[in-house]
Amino acid sequence: MEKITLKIQRFDGNKQWIDEYQVDIDDRTTIIEALMKIHDTQDPSLSFRVQCRAAICGTCGVKVNNEKHVLACKTKIKEHLQNGEILIQPLSNMPVIKDLVVDHKEFLDKLKDAKAWFEPQEEFQPVYPEDLQKFDKETDCILCGICYSICPAFEMDKDFGGPINFVKIFRFWKDKNDALKDQRIVIADQNHITSCVHCKYCTFSCPKQIPVEQDIMQIEFYGKQKGIIKQQQEGFGGFSTPFGF
Repeated sequence: MEKITLKIQRFDGNKQWIDEYQVDIDDRTTIIEALMKIHDTQDPSLSFRVQCRAAICGTCGVKVNNEKHVLACKTKIKEHLQNGEILIQPLSNMPVIKDLVVDHKEFLDKLKDAKAWFEPQEEFQPVYPEDLQKFDKETDCILCGICYSICPAFEMDKDFGGPINFVKIFRFWKDKNDALKDQRIVIADQNHITSCVHCKYCTFSCPKQIPVEQDIMQIEFYGKQKGIIKQQQEGFGGFSTPFGF
């Protein structure tokens, strides 16, 4: 066992501060295990989200050392220690309710705007393995919000739908039994897809290794070819090209 200092960004609705806790860990101790130990033995006022503890529910996303965005249940503390310390903060781009608990309302409302669900067509076509391969990785999305949290495009365009919207749009656009077809591309345009700066932070941070930026690139390139997606939102965007380089 090794004693480390776990720093946690706290928030009580009015003020923000950092609390420090001494915790014994081993090579396999996860962030969520350390948070639960602190809550149970040191500070019952500490608030955070945890459910499945198996990287399935997506509720335990946090920011580590003011840089990485991870699922606390699958991330080992030793991988992120800096001089025997680690800083845990709430996810970005979402209002903080208390401590590490953030408000998902805006994030979920944008998903509703993107119609992030399957719209079945009247006549179903047979589905083969090669059909499923087109959106296989996208079905792994657990709505954790990490890609939404790390996305810098919101700094320039608050109406940007967010990476997760375009993962969902891509998944159903590629499903030949979805009734909306290219209407999904229209929805992507309404979600300001051209404000994506193609930084790939979403892809690098996704705990399920979904090629998020690649999905955005495909939608945007197809939409512009078909004349469905307008050019860059005026005043927004960064170094994006149709190929994401």
